[in-house]
Amino acid sequence: MHKTIYIILCFIMLGCSSKKEEPKKSAQINAIALTKKDRYTAGDAITMAFKTEAPIENFKLHIKNAYGTLLVAPEMVHGEMVFSFPTNFSRKSGLCRWKLINEGQTLLKGEIEIHPNEQKGTNMATYFGPRSITAGDIDYSMLVIAPTDVFDNPVARGTEVTVKSQFLASINEYKVATTELMAWYNVRSTHKSGRILVTAACNATPSKELTTIVFPSNSTSFKITAFQDHDYADGNQILKLRSDIIKDEFGNTVSDGTLVTFIIKNDKDAYLYTVGTTINGIVEGRTLHPSQAAHWNIQAFITGASESNSIDVTFRTAIEDYKVYFSKGNRNIDIGPLESFMKQLVPDGILVQMDVFSEHGDFIETKKTTTKKGVCNFYLSPEYLENGTYKLVIRAAGITKEFKKEMNGI
Repeated sequence: MHKTIYIILCFIMLGCSSKKEEPKKSAQINAIALTKKDRYTAGDAITMAFKTEAPIENFKLHIKNAYGTLLVAPEMVHGEMVFSFPTNFSRKSGLCRWKLINEGQTLLKGEIEIHPNEQKGTNMATYFGPRSITAGDIDYSMLVIAPTDVFDNPVARGTEVTVKSQFLASINEYKVATTELMAWYNVRSTHKSGRILVTAACNATPSKELTTIVFPSNSTSFKITAFQDHDYADGNQILKLRSDIIKDEFGNTVSDGTLVTFIIKNDKDAYLYTVGTTINGIVEGRTLHPSQAAHWNIQAFITGASESNSIDVTFRTAIEDYKVYFSKGNRNIDIGPLESFMKQLVPDGILVQMDVFSEHGDFIETKKTTTKKGVCNFYLSPEYLENGTYKLVIRAAGITKEFKKEMNGI
């Protein structure tokens, strides 16, 4: 019994002697913001002052704006804890958020607003394009104006920008306002071709002069005329094709260098073409006369834009006849001289063609040559054409002659 009581007393004494360790209470750190100003102009020296009884070594000011994020260390000035913003943060317009931090704990936070510094001047960046447009009511060039302060901050939203444009004797002025960092204005095309000059000004600061050129619109239908010294098909003279002044729907003369294609259809449904480019709205195309009588239908086209009237040109035969001489067992054929409408020799280069057929009319081959000094020659070698009777069909200047000859020479 005494032993039991002794054990109970021991436990009671142990329980009374043990004592829980109480956690240490950290000292409460307080800070008071002394700077009440929350609006600044870019370029101002920005400082924030706080009052605290705690040591300042563990304090940091966390600042964040469009430029980036930074931790600023304090300095003690006249008993106040002062943080100075670096210039790259104080010159950037917009919201700047701050937090006062002590050993990772945020004590205070807030934000300041920095406005563009337009008092020190405005820089003008202007962009204009396209630099060429087409006359009419559809096309336009866009003028984009990006005014900034001396620290490259966009000016305040709604800042007025004056746009001026000049065309011929007319000068117009427009007012626009900046939105989303910039202002813009669409310079509409005119009905007359020419040069449009534009400029802009903001806060009494002008931009440089910019230019767009109004080119003529698509051409309208036009007329062509043919000119020739004579109408003989001599294969030598030049046929001149000329248009009137080609204009667009607004009366502007089309641009120099506009390509015009003359399509020529002959009486055999074959097509020829020649091209020319406009100078002062007029185009001229040239082509040689045919070497045989022909009838041409001619029309001019500006691709994707317009076409001319259709004209007809007829050519008379210049070569009435020609002689053909056979020698060396009929294997050597001399043709000519070919004489033109005044009995003069035809120009070099007249095409002469000879088709060779067997005695029974089976086609064998075609030979071609051109005239030189009014004559030309064919030679049928026995290595390729054995002795025998053949039909020869000769064509020159639209005149066809047929011969049936026996080849027996070398």
